Amino acid sequence: MIKQILIILLLILIAPLSLKAQDPLSEADIREMVEKDSEQKLVVQCAVLMQEGFSYYAEIIADKLIALRPESANYNFRKGSLLLAAHNDYVNAKPYLEKAILNVDPEYDMYSAREKSSPVDAFFYLGRCYHLDESIDEAIYYYQKFIDQSPPESDLVALARLRIQQCHVAKREITNPKSARVENVGPVINNNFPDYCPVTSLDGSALYYTSRRPWEDDATSQYRDRKINQYPEDVYVSYIDFDGSWIEPFRLDFCIGIRNEATMAVSADERRIYVYQDDSLANGDIFYSDFATNRFQEIQSINDSRINTMYWEPHCMVSADGMTMYFTSDRPGGFGGRDIYRVIKLPDNSWSDPINLGPSINTPFDEDAPFIAIDNKTLYFSSNGPLSMGDFDVFVSRKDEENNWSSPINLGYPLNSTSDDIYYTTTVDGLRGFLSSNRKGGYGEKDIYEIKNDYLGLNAIAVLKGLVKTRNNKPLPEDVTITITCNDCDNSEPRVVFPRLRDGAYFSSLEPCHEYELLYTYKEQTIEIYRETVTTSCSDAYDEIYREVIIDIADDGVITRVDDKAIPVDTVVVPPVDTVVIIDTIVPPADTIIAPDPVKDPVIVPIPKDTIPVDKIQDLPELVAGDFKNPKFKHYFEYNRNKINPKRGDFKKFVRAIEEQLEKGRTNIAINVYASASHVPTKTYETNERLTALRAENIKYDLITYFQENTDYADKIVVTVVEAVVAGPEYQKDWRNRKKYRNFQYVEVLTE
Repeated sequence: MIKQILIILLLILIAPLSLKAQDPLSEADIREMVEKDSEQKLVVQCAVLMQEGFSYYAEIIADKLIALRPESANYNFRKGSLLLAAHNDYVNAKPYLEKAILNVDPEYDMYSAREKSSPVDAFFYLGRCYHLDESIDEAIYYYQKFIDQSPPESDLVALARLRIQQCHVAKREITNPKSARVENVGPVINNNFPDYCPVTSLDGSALYYTSRRPWEDDATSQYRDRKINQYPEDVYVSYIDFDGSWIEPFRLDFCIGIRNEATMAVSADERRIYVYQDDSLANGDIFYSDFATNRFQEIQSINDSRINTMYWEPHCMVSADGMTMYFTSDRPGGFGGRDIYRVIKLPDNSWSDPINLGPSINTPFDEDAPFIAIDNKTLYFSSNGPLSMGDFDVFVSRKDEENNWSSPINLGYPLNSTSDDIYYTTTVDGLRGFLSSNRKGGYGEKDIYEIKNDYLGLNAIAVLKGLVKTRNNKPLPEDVTITITCNDCDNSEPRVVFPRLRDGAYFSSLEPCHEYELLYTYKEQTIEIYRETVTTSCSDAYDEIYREVIIDIADDGVITRVDDKAIPVDTVVVPPVDTVVIIDTIVPPADTIIAPDPVKDPVIVPIPKDTIPVDKIQDLPELVAGDFKNPKFKHYFEYNRNKINPKRGDFKKFVRAIEEQLEKGRTNIAINVYASASHVPTKTYETNERLTALRAENIKYDLITYFQENTDYADKIVVTVVEAVVAGPEYQKDWRNRKKYRNFQYVEVLTE
């Protein structure tokens, strides 16, 4: 009777707090509790917050309790288990849990400040620390000790048995490592915030990924997850620089501070990206964004109730040919946890009914993060079942001619570790990939790693790697397509692919030992540019066919193929090594450079580059048109950057100044564009001439697009690229000296 009364009193004490834990508590509220409440109240509050999943707030209280009683097994257990739950920080959790197991009581009371012991669960969590640290024998010891002393009805008993199975897998894999090289991609991509879910382009030149880092202006601070104190998820992209390093990543335009957006997949032409969003109407669904008008547009949900349901759809992958989608869901009717499903593109461009991939792939545990290689037969995915080394591991399965999946194979150590290893994506040949992992030695809770191997390459497939280049390095039109038709296949259904807009590259899988026709078109495939025939090798090995086509875009928009034997590809006029370009008809004094004058014709004036200090560059006096001053704008780029947004920063002020003049009666404005690239070489864009041309054409395109949004302004604005040059000091393998080259990496816009 006394025990029943105590339980009732305890429930009365806890009930208001349980409700409060679901209310919008702030960190300030918790810290005020820590300062004012008694030890008994703090113990109860910490316990409730742990049960509610508010690990960050619970840890603040646990720190106070530890300060009160540093040797308490009870309080050390709370701190250690919270470090694992909130941060996966097994290194710092282990000392607390080692203290906790010194005094274990099966009758542990988590709501009493008089409780000095820890629960039997402390053995499980200490085993977890050793497991993550790859100390396998110690992990098995503590997992087994937990099982021996725990009540059989504990939810952790089954998990401990699974962990022991995974430990035996880990021992086998660590003893027999694979010939893979695993490298953290470094601090440009990773930081002390979680970075994960990498998606690589097929040639490995781009990396799209998810990060929980704060925005530059700290605008997302107010939207942090109160349970774990982490910023919302956003999608970033980085590109390989000329020296093989990653450039500073930038956030995609569709990201909204209050919302979680996470990477799932990107199409082969990088014109569509699939993202996860956990909206309020469902547990989380699949969305997509299309690349148009030089940027990714606002995300849209896949409007198919058979794919997006009221359950959780956390990941998807679309094959390189766009005909098959693999996605993950925890909907009822599966084999357990999250399962992988497949849908096929129908003739009317809709998706088929989802099909579960079956017991060869799916298990009673979780399967997630499917990735299908370009051969449409090799499936990578992650599973956290008994064949894993611990948490999620990456597996591979291959589909046979009868569409049956082989038994999955663990990709082994060191590609996999005893930590979470998930979201594996590969380049076109399968020999280079990326995954996210919380293994030891990272920069943050989760990091992205690059994998190089010699045992996961594709076989019995030919891959077409092509490039569509433009004469004079003009931007590639969006409507150029390549139609691929097999001339001697049983199934000769044509396949249409689009080149990437950033560089003109395109990819497609081909069957060995066949002949294919490549037809290059534009204007919705109505106008032919060029056609050619290629034949694939009859070998069972991996084969690549590379094709490069150069097109010319006339002033009237007509596109023709350039005969590279008759017309030189590089027709941009490049000054001699010892000259700089001066836009003026008057030769200035030797120690001065006059800034470009859009009224006069450009000429090339020989001047020794390195004898002219940057601070001697003089701007022209500000021009005046009638009662209006002419706005002007100049932006300096980092290496390889070539785009800026007219709706942000100083560029926004510039276009707004033009709008204000038009609103006040100015009848027309001519906008002249000047661009420059330094002599620092670029592998991403092949030549600096192409890079500077892209800078000029991109800003021209963005300005035209911006003003065309308002029909009142569209016919009053004329944008002209006057010059795009390569200038500055000669490159001396000192690209890290950004200050030296920055003044020659710009776009300048002058009006008249």
